[in-house]
Amino acid sequence: MHHSTKDIVRISALILCLCCSACLSMQQQIDTNSRDLGQIRNQLSRTHNDVEKLRSEIQALSGTLEENNVVKDQEIKEIKKRLDTIAAILTSSSPGTNEALASPVADPTAAPANNEQAHYDRALKLYRDRDYEKSKSTFQDFLKRYKGSPLAQNAFFWIGMSLFQKKDYQNSISAFEELIKEFPQSNKIPDAYYWQALGFIELKEMLTAQILLETLMQTYPSSEASQKAQTKYQKLKFDTSR
Repeated sequence: MHHSTKDIVRISALILCLCCSACLSMQQQIDTNSRDLGQIRNQLSRTHNDVEKLRSEIQALSGTLEENNVVKDQEIKEIKKRLDTIAAILTSSSPGTNEALASPVADPTAAPANNEQAHYDRALKLYRDRDYEKSKSTFQDFLKRYKGSPLAQNAFFWIGMSLFQKKDYQNSISAFEELIKEFPQSNKIPDAYYWQALGFIELKEMLTAQILLETLMQTYPSSEASQKAQTKYQKLKFDTSR
């Protein structure tokens, strides 16, 4: 009986130890889970902060893009306004403009009547020989005979150049404007803008010249005329604060 009591005590102690060990193990597991849960919460908090930061950056970028679009729209409006100003100046040009661009009475010795290329070549040779008045009239006669010719846009350009060389800047500007209106896709357009700008410089219309050079550089940046415009623009040191 005595031994039986001791056995019961031992067994109870053993059970108590096992329970304590199980509780300790369970507590450790709970502590571990708590730490893991804390780390997860911290990670979620950092992720939330990152998401908020990214959202703020996206909003800022969106605002910047909207601002850039507003600026771009304003620049386009400014260019249109400038070109309207130039068009008004050209419209109010001197009465002699239409006379200077009108087709003269044909000179029967100018070129064979039905030889388009020969007529054009002769007019261009006159220009290169610095006979600008004769070159102008020969190109004008060319346009009268061959208005639908692929060379017509070039003829308009050389009329403008002949007038420029004669220092008839107002009519030169108008001739180039005629080219721009008649052939808006012509590869001569950048050169027409450039020489119009030079004409306005000669007329001391510096703001109009500046607008034309800026329009040329923005619209035809890869053209040779644009490169010349940049050189002229830098040399003249225009005021860009307007």
